[in-house]
Amino acid sequence: MIESDESDLEYEVDEKGQNVLVKSMESSQRAYIRFTNRTSRPVDVWWRDFRGVKIHYVRIDSGDHYDVNSFITHPWEFTDVATKERYVINNNPIYRPPRNIGGMTFRTNWNITIGVRSLKMTALLVLAIHLQDSDAVNVLGLPRTLARELQCLTAMFHPPRPIVQPEGSPVHHRTSSRRD
Repeated sequence: MIESDESDLEYEVDEKGQNVLVKSMESSQRAYIRFTNRTSRPVDVWWRDFRGVKIHYVRIDSGDHYDVNSFITHPWEFTDVATKERYVINNNPIYRPPRNIGGMTFRTNWNITIGVRSLKMTALLVLAIHLQDSDAVNVLGLPRTLARELQCLTAMFHPPRPIVQPEGSPVHHRTSSRRD
């Protein structure tokens, strides 16, 4: 399992208005849950452990589901495999099984979906998917900040291909003529 580092801790505001660390609490009330990926892309499922560290649990392909035996105080998160965009269950980026299913002996289904995106992010994603490489962004004439964001997204969808030398081709190395 992949474990994130301590810098990836998440905080949320509780009912008293205080920032609290998102982490698993006790393991007393069981929750039998099924996560169903209702997006068109593969999703990584993450669990927050008792220290608040995000731990990769499983990858779910589009349309597939994963059954997990959890507890009602255990938080789960979902991200797009390529873009790392956060997905949601019931419009919440952090899912905890509701108290009313604690102790039920049957599995309940929870749909992973895409949260509300800004128009800017939607447009950037569409462009990134259709551009063949991040260098193609340069000809669009976009403002620098927007171009950088688009280049990063494009590189996620279309990683650079390694340069392959044909067999028998000489490999040229640049040497320095400087003498120290």
